Amino acid sequence: MDYSHVLFDLEQACADFQVPATRFAAEQQLQEFGKRSDAIAAGKYALVNSNVPTAKFFAVRGIKEAVTASYAAIGLVNALALRDELFQLALANSRSFESFVLDSLCWVIAVITKRAWVDTPEEQRLAFTQTLCEDIVRHTTPCIGMITATYLIDEIAGGSKCSQFRLPWEFHYTCKTTFENVHMLHIFEAALKVIHRQLQRSAEMQHAPSGGSHTIAYERRSALHIADRVLNWAFTSSDESKVIAASFGHSKGRSGGGNTSKAGQRGSSRDSDNLDDGDGSGSAIFESEFRNRTPLFPRNWQSLLLSGEILTMFFSVYEATLSDQMHAYFSPGSTHLALQCLVQVSGIRGKDIFASADAKGSDELRAEFARVIMRNQLQMIRHVCSMDLVSEGSEDMVVATTQMIRRFIETQLEEPSSTVVANQRLHSLAFLVIGIPEAHEYFGEVSKFICMLLNSAAGILRSDMLQRVDDDFGDVDNYFVMQAFDELANAWSTVINQIREWEYLEEAAAGTNSGSNGDDKQVSNQSVLSSFTHFLVTTAYLIRSEYIQLRMLMCEDSVPSNSSRAETFSIDQGLLAKDYVVYEDQLQFFALLARLDLRTSLDRMYENLCSRCNALQEEFKSIESGTAGESYNQHTIDLLHEQTQWIVLMIGFTLCDSGTSERVLIPKPVLEYSAACSNTGQDLTVQCIMVLLKMLEFELVSPSSPLAAYGSPLLVETLFWALRRIAPVYFLLDRSDYREVSKSTITAFGSTGDGGNGSAIINGVLDLVKRTFDLWSAEEDVLQMCVSILLALGQRTAIAREITSSPQFTPLMQYFTSNIGQFPEAIHGSIIEALALLACHSSSADHERCFSDLKTLILRSFSQVVHSSDFMARHQDARLVNQLLGGLDMMDGLLSAANFRNMDAIFGLFFEVQPLFEQLLTVYGHGDEIPCEIIQVMESAARYLDVSSLPDDEHMLRFSHCFRTLLRKYQTSAVGRSTSQSDTDIESLSKITSLISAISYLVHNEMGFAPNEASPSIPKAVADDFGETEVFGLYCVHVTADSSQLLTPNVLRIHIQLISEMAQYRMPSLIRWLPTEIWAQIMDVLLAGIDHGIYDIGHRTYEAISRLGAYVKVAGIGNAPAELRDVFSRGFKQLLSKLLQALLFSPFDVELVEYAGTALVTLGLLDPSHLQTCFQDLFAQGDSAAFAERLSSTLTKFNSDLEASDAVRGLLKTVEPIPDPIDSAELRQPLFEFLVNTRAVLRIK
Repeated sequence: MDYSHVLFDLEQACADFQVPATRFAAEQQLQEFGKRSDAIAAGKYALVNSNVPTAKFFAVRGIKEAVTASYAAIGLVNALALRDELFQLALANSRSFESFVLDSLCWVIAVITKRAWVDTPEEQRLAFTQTLCEDIVRHTTPCIGMITATYLIDEIAGGSKCSQFRLPWEFHYTCKTTFENVHMLHIFEAALKVIHRQLQRSAEMQHAPSGGSHTIAYERRSALHIADRVLNWAFTSSDESKVIAASFGHSKGRSGGGNTSKAGQRGSSRDSDNLDDGDGSGSAIFESEFRNRTPLFPRNWQSLLLSGEILTMFFSVYEATLSDQMHAYFSPGSTHLALQCLVQVSGIRGKDIFASADAKGSDELRAEFARVIMRNQLQMIRHVCSMDLVSEGSEDMVVATTQMIRRFIETQLEEPSSTVVANQRLHSLAFLVIGIPEAHEYFGEVSKFICMLLNSAAGILRSDMLQRVDDDFGDVDNYFVMQAFDELANAWSTVINQIREWEYLEEAAAGTNSGSNGDDKQVSNQSVLSSFTHFLVTTAYLIRSEYIQLRMLMCEDSVPSNSSRAETFSIDQGLLAKDYVVYEDQLQFFALLARLDLRTSLDRMYENLCSRCNALQEEFKSIESGTAGESYNQHTIDLLHEQTQWIVLMIGFTLCDSGTSERVLIPKPVLEYSAACSNTGQDLTVQCIMVLLKMLEFELVSPSSPLAAYGSPLLVETLFWALRRIAPVYFLLDRSDYREVSKSTITAFGSTGDGGNGSAIINGVLDLVKRTFDLWSAEEDVLQMCVSILLALGQRTAIAREITSSPQFTPLMQYFTSNIGQFPEAIHGSIIEALALLACHSSSADHERCFSDLKTLILRSFSQVVHSSDFMARHQDARLVNQLLGGLDMMDGLLSAANFRNMDAIFGLFFEVQPLFEQLLTVYGHGDEIPCEIIQVMESAARYLDVSSLPDDEHMLRFSHCFRTLLRKYQTSAVGRSTSQSDTDIESLSKITSLISAISYLVHNEMGFAPNEASPSIPKAVADDFGETEVFGLYCVHVTADSSQLLTPNVLRIHIQLISEMAQYRMPSLIRWLPTEIWAQIMDVLLAGIDHGIYDIGHRTYEAISRLGAYVKVAGIGNAPAELRDVFSRGFKQLLSKLLQALLFSPFDVELVEYAGTALVTLGLLDPSHLQTCFQDLFAQGDSAAFAERLSSTLTKFNSDLEASDAVRGLLKTVEPIPDPIDSAELRQPLFEFLVNTRAVLRIK
């Protein structure tokens, strides 16, 4: 057939596509080319005869579309013949076709190969793979085999780079399993041969003309593309759990998900089987804590990946790409590809790849691999350290080098050794140190690299680069040098933590096995790791010194030296989080280093702290005497404050860990150091804490003093932050928590009974808190930290009792209650909580008096406003509103401090303020602030007040009535309220979440340990009354919020949780009392929760459906109104349809499948006819009898498995008035088998 006219039309359309006026019509014509019945023949004709590159490009695209759409009609033989023809055409025209045409042609060859892969006999697959490999190793440029192999790997890997074939997941999975272990191995080996050959040629042609060198660089980059893809491949597994996970796609997001370092995110897009990774950024299918690590290669890859020559070759090719950068023929991207390959090979791991006939052989393989990597990384580290580390051109190299070091160290320390010495398994670190001669040198160079990074960052602060770095990155901490430091800090922390963990385990084993031959048993690990610890101590000193120096220089940079920078500085500081939050990882790393040698590290920190404290005192003296200029003094004082703040942070992280509970103890290294000190004066642990206290005392001058203007609220806040960590751990410590506590610690901070001075120290802290409120009464952050230390002290029983028995407590209580109006409203609640918590540890008379004062304070804040004669006239006055908000916040704080001593009194206060709250809701019901605070108080009441502690049924009923009355008043005032604000306004959403949480807490509070409504933990009449309150609360949620607000993620999460809890604890009351229109809304909410992107929402949704469905199936709703039965019928049908679609077609989190499957089975039991209808619709989707037959047999087996299931039988035979939902664990096997088999056919890509 003559296709010249077709070619003419195609070329004309390409020309018209370049003209804006005719572009749209031309685009339509070009898109239609692939739909022609003769698109393949016409496309081949155009490829051979056209002189227009774009016409060839669209001809190739047309061939691809025709093959994927009409493969069944074309057949296997013709498809393979077409592929081979196109491959020969590409080989013949590799130098005449434009590069984009050639790339497209190779891509189509790869697409045809994959489409025919499953049908192609293995002999023919191997023959084509061999053809590709022969062309790869053949000396041709451009290499058609290389380009085609790259595209073939992308196509078979799946994910974002895979073409749309409109074929089931099973097809893609089969392609992958049959390709990866033989064919991909051959392609990888061929690419390695190319890299090896080009390395030899580049060595031979160092002085050759640039043309030949350009060819070498191009071929090297092409081979690196293949290597990079293979080293990031996600291998399939015979492990059933991984196969199941792969069939369901990516995992959905979880709230508070884990933190992944930036270092692990590069090159991770292909680390997945995920066919639904549409944007290339999805997470790996099989979630694990090492998901961004090197793949687990099978054993048959051992000969390639563990070969010392090949591993060294990857490092050599990196060096070659570096030398290429100096020439015009450099191929962009080669260095980055080489670095990413190095990162991957540095993390080779797993039992299979190191498998051997015996354990000794496996360890020998691992040791030889580690030796090769260490030796080559050592050369690379030295090369990087010889460069200018801070130049932007070195960024990729520096960061990737640190990534590869971290990958290697963390991977090796996670791999257990099989070597046993003296009846003890060798520790992973000891195995490296013993088995690899270069280990000490390697770790030494890594420690030098860490120091050099810190020194380079310090160099920026001293150079002309500083202004540019500040302008482009904000500060040096955001520059890549510090990111590289963070990578190595994480790796070094892993080493230290491994040794610390081993020491703790050995100590515990020695304690339980004393008398056994422990010394002989521990000699190997003990000697090696002890020696290595000495090495760590030496390096820790160097790293700490560099870090302290860097931080001091950064303080100089951060303190402004002129008015223009001062303004910017103040604005930026207001936007940043606290340093102890932003730099927590670095400070924890510093603390690890410091605890290796506390004597030296504390000596350095103590010296720095004292020197700056003395310098500040000298500056303050010069200000008082007027001997220095104001500007000079202010700048110097600011710098000293900033530097002192950082030293305090380091001390705070070193001396104790985070937390304020009773069980946070003094770290073991601190105890050992302190015990080794002969007296208190030599114990720098004690001296550092004392200096912190003296520093606070020095900073907190009288408000009337002229020096008050020179104080630093940031430093005061940081000092209190440090005391908040230290005081609950060290003050009045319980000696029974420790084997041995130093005399100096007991003397300084112990109780009076132990001969300690802890009581005086605590009294001093209370005085410092009061002085802080006097001096910094407007600094909310400083005051909040002061209150937080009171709360922390109040959680330690011994300290709280000491405080309440102190003569300072009553004056402090009176000070706060008398002056609370002078402090920011945001901390009123925290103050009341702290005072109430402390008061609970006082005597009965003192406790009653303290609570009376707090009660009077709270009631006065309301009565002064509500009972004033002009309240209605002035109720919108901002001062009155703020006073009411302060009172509500104080009430909320008091509720937060509820415990067994003050519970009855707080209940009484709640009953007393309830009429006032009603009045406030009447007056302010159309606003947001007051109602939101009242709902918050109700949430705290439901959360912290224990209903079971009330003395009788009358009081329980009163609490329920008070709660319901407030809900009715809130609902009455809120319904119909018009607002000009957005439906997703933060205050409105906060009010809704507080209301939902209040009802949820009330359900848990009232139900206690009762399993359901039929077995209440309190008298039935009371339980029924609470049930009415809770159901009305759910009603309130729906009538006071619109649908858009209920579907926002945070609201939806807790709302569905409440529905699930009500379905568990409040059936049949929920059916009896909740109006029909609300049930319709609940069905819509559950519908929105199906297949939601947030894990918790999906989990709670399926849980709620299962519980609700189980009750309706067993108890029935025959007595319910017809309208309600219709709502349930329609709702269950919609839920069943959407859930089935999600389970069979959507990317689904495998961890949710059990819950969703249980909901599906429950809905199927409720409406089996609708379930059958849904399956019939599925059968109709197929285009073959085999398709329908396979689905039908899968469904038949699933039905028979369900009929035989004890879980389903148990539900159908239950006689309980409120049945439990089906046990999902018992449905796991048949459910997964059904879904995997069905999704393998239905999920299309």
